[in-house]
Amino acid sequence: MSIHSGGTPKVAASNLRARVRIAVAAVLLGLAGGVAAAEPVPSVLARLLEMGLQVEGRFEAPAQMTGYVLRARESGRADVVYVSADGRHLFIGNILDETGQDLTQLHVEDHVLGPELDALWKEIESARWVAEGAAKPTRVIYSFTDPNCGYCHLLWRVTRRYHDAGLQVRHLMVDVIKASSTGKAAAILQSKDPAQSLAENERRFREGGIAVAATIQDDTRKALSRHRKMMDRLGVSGTPAILYRDANGKVRLQRGMTDLDTLARIIGLPAQAIDDPDLARFRVTPKG
Repeated sequence: MSIHSGGTPKVAASNLRARVRIAVAAVLLGLAGGVAAAEPVPSVLARLLEMGLQVEGRFEAPAQMTGYVLRARESGRADVVYVSADGRHLFIGNILDETGQDLTQLHVEDHVLGPELDALWKEIESARWVAEGAAKPTRVIYSFTDPNCGYCHLLWRVTRRYHDAGLQVRHLMVDVIKASSTGKAAAILQSKDPAQSLAENERRFREGGIAVAATIQDDTRKALSRHRKMMDRLGVSGTPAILYRDANGKVRLQRGMTDLDTLARIIGLPAQAIDDPDLARFRVTPKG
């Protein structure tokens, strides 16, 4: 039996993936045995099923591999793994294609999160978001944004370059980074002009951002709680997290800040010139 794991810094490993690795370690130590499945599965998967995992689905994967959706019975969380064509090798991690596209993330969205993403998109449309950018947008993306999040700040510096091209960013404020995040998020939501307050927080980010709200209204607390629960449903614990529709109209999820080329694809508008030196490390395509 052979187990392979890998990944990319662009995508954080899920709790289930860690659980699978623990189960794999137990198998290698001979602590588990037997098969618990309604239908035959490759032997490399069979021993994992006794460790609290179950096969929920399968799909064709690159390189003649088969992808399997595994769900933890205890937590209900699900993720994907890959099995080689001969059924002897299990791969845990992220598969990238020649363009750098994270195929594993797409597989998770298609086979694990798909219905949840569609349902959440409908809910978010009526949530208490803060809109920045084009008043009559040709493209809309949603971002779970913490006012103390450094990567949210960098994303803001990128996306504002697309406002004139037709982008509207709808920020779902959350409070997951620092104790002051709640008060700052409340100050933005309770402002007479939330978009202006959000922009002020970002412009003053290096100086600590805006002041916290003196009082937090009940409806504001409910909104922040609702946004956190939405993140939980997506299995997302960090910010930013971006929801968007791809070129085929499918709802997709981007976890965290990513490179400028990927952001241009997510935004779905012609790539804009970005000369900000703080964003140089996110540039994949050589300038010029």
